[in-house]
Amino acid sequence: MLLKVAEGGKDQEIIAAFDICQATVTNVCKRYAEGGLEGVLHDKVQQRRRQALTGQQSAHLIAVACSPTPDGHDHWTVRLLADKAVELGFVSSISPNTIHQLLKKMN
Repeated sequence: MLLKVAEGGKDQEIIAAFDICQATVTNVCKRYAEGGLEGVLHDKVQQRRRQALTGQQSAHLIAVACSPTPDGHDHWTVRLLADKAVELGFVSSISPNTIHQLLKKMN
């Protein structure tokens, strides 16, 4: 792709030739401009994202999930657990999907 760009190939020709999208052409060219061939061939190590819950909070929430369910429910849902995390003051808000990923990780 970089050779086609260097030869003056138009983006639409490159997209069709390699069956890629415009964003790929743009991103590869940007990475090449910033870091040369090494910048294209090797991904940068991404900064670790902040975890929504600490290990202790996650363990506490897992324990809650294993505890008796709230009145009117036959099992803990991810939404109930997300609400519980907010109620316990762990976070101001948390996505049910984040809770789902935690439960999935803990098996």
